[in-house]
Amino acid sequence: MKANYVTKFLSIIFLSFLLFSVGYGKISKDYYDAIFDGCMEESLKISNNYDLSKKYCTCTSGHFNDNYNDDSLIKLVESEGGSAYNDVVNYVSGICNRKIGKG
Repeated sequence: MKANYVTKFLSIIFLSFLLFSVGYGKISKDYYDAIFDGCMEESLKISNNYDLSKKYCTCTSGHFNDNYNDDSLIKLVESEGGSAYNDVVNYVSGICNRKIGKG
């Protein structure tokens, strides 16, 4: 009997988490592509390693996709003349460089 309640409780928590996470992030494909393409362009200027650049840019684009939606991304870019966006980019850059073994 207790296992049945635990299963129901865990199911409710899982579904709540799933519904919450689906509604929170996810930028549009156009914004994702713009971030990824801009990242690739800049990254390839610094490094000629396409595979490494692709991993790095997938990480950075993924961060924005996981943590922002279109409206919150626009607000971030426009806030404080873009300085808040630059701070986030620097933070994410450090994370992604460590993930790909570059930092």
